[in-house]
Formats: sequence, C-alpha cells, structure tokens
Amino acid sequence: MKMDTRRLKTKVSAGFKMRGLMLRPEASRYLIEVLESVSEVELDDVVERILDAVEKQPLTSSMIELSVAETAVQDCSQSCDETIDNVFNIIGAFDVPRYIYSTERKKFVPISMTNHPAPSLCGQARDKAELFRERYTILQQRTHRHELFTPPVIGSAPDEGRNKFQLKTVEALLGSTAKLGEVIVLGMVTQLKEGKFFLEDQTGSVQLNLSKAISFCCYAKKLIN
Repeated sequence: MKMDTRRLKTKVSAGFKMRGLMLRPEASRYLIEVLESVSEVELDDVVERILDAVEKQPLTSSMIELSVAETAVQDCSQSCDETIDNVFNIIGAFDVPRYIYSTERKKFVPISMTNHPAPSLCGQARDKAELFRERYTILQQRTHRHELFTPPVIGSAPDEGRNKFQLKTVEALLGSTAKLGEVIVLGMVTQLKEGKFFLEDQTGSVQLNLSKAISFCCYAKKLIN
C-alpha cells in the first residue's frame, strides 16, 4: 500500500528536520517522485537510508540541494551485487571520520561541516584549549540528557518536578545580584593564579573558596591510576 503525496511529503520533511536538515523545494519534489513507488511498509527504512547517504556527503549547509538528493538516491539504489565486502580495511590516521557535537543542532556532525581547520600532526596552542572545550561540551550535553536534569514532562505529577535539577553557568553566577542558595555548575577546576583555584566553563571563571570543601584526592588518584 502506497502513501498519498501529502502524507509522504510531511513524513520526508519531518525525517530531515529530525536530523537538523531542510530540503529545497526542488529537492523535496524529486524525493517525493522517487518515494511514491515505495510501499508504506518499506518507506521508513528507505528514508533512513537516504538520510544516511545525505549525511555522508561533504555538506556545506543544512539546506539540502537537488544535486545532494540525487546523489543520495543514486547511492541507495546500487544493487547489493555491486557492493564489495572487504575483510580488512586500512584507514589512515587523518582519514578516520571525525565528529564534533553541535550545540545549535544538538547532535554530532562531521567536522567537515564546521569551520574547524583540518587536523595537523603538529598542533598549535589553541588546539589544546579546543581539546578541553570539546570535552566539556560532550560532558555538558550528556549531563543535560540525564533524567535528573531533564525538565519535567508537561502534565506529569508535581512530585516529579521536585526531583529535578538545573545547571547554571559561571556567567549566571557572576551576573546575579541576589543571594543564591544551592547552585549546580558544571565546570573545570583550574589554577589561574598561584595558590588560587577557579571554576571555569565556556562563559567565564569564578574564584573558589575551598576552605570547607570535601577532599576527593584519594578518589582522584584512583581515576588517574
């Protein structure tokens, strides 16, 4: 059983939006014509394969052109006989696909779709800072997805919202004039000045008073070892 054109267009458009992509009108019309002959049972699988083929291409924008859609359909239409199964694949160190988390699209995207420079064997000083910045971003998005930090669902029980927490930024702490109670901040403890420790994130840094802090040196040593 085939799906009508309006529902098919909505389904295709929704699939691309779920991956942070938008279709040009001509690309949308082309995909609708191609997918009209696909049964409703197989439609989801075919759309997913087209989306995978689109994301494998070196995209320069989230707006999908007709040529990109045509290439994706052509890749998906290749028969299994034309596919060569290799037992071993040797991939160079600089040819391994690298992904980076995009805070705008809230997903991992190929680094080729960003403004990041090509990897180099001899990095520069900013590359070390970028290493910690990427690590922080990965930890931050994983923490935001944890059940303790996700906002309560609309219509849920009132008690559910009481067990939720909210992450604050250093910028929010520095910009607040009121006295704050319990605040949760995700950051990295750094020693920007001799004998003084700071909590730092991507928005700024704030000096810490560790006189009443709980020691975790033994636990940290275990992690390092």
